[in-house]
Amino acid sequence: MEAKIRKIGNSSGIILPKALIDKYDLSEVVIEDHGDGIMIRPASKSIFQVKIEEARKNKKSIYSEMEKEASDPETRSYYEQEVEEWGDIDTEIIE
Repeated sequence: MEAKIRKIGNSSGIILPKALIDKYDLSEVVIEDHGDGIMIRPASKSIFQVKIEEARKNKKSIYSEMEKEASDPETRSYYEQEVEEWGDIDTEIIE
């Protein structure tokens, strides 16, 4: 595939076809100099970055699930028990 180098502000660049951007799910790329040419490849994301992106996309469903869990009587009972057992720990630290 060939692409023309174009003037972009004070720099030069190439425009990647939408089909390639979609195919490789590109948002960032790494450009490597191999001496006899360059390679443009997708920037790899850490597992943490991938999970954060998933969480952001699914934020509404995650919050909905959290609300459901928080209103569950068994869950509330468990945490109320924890508060009774550990609730005075701050007072003990201050004294």
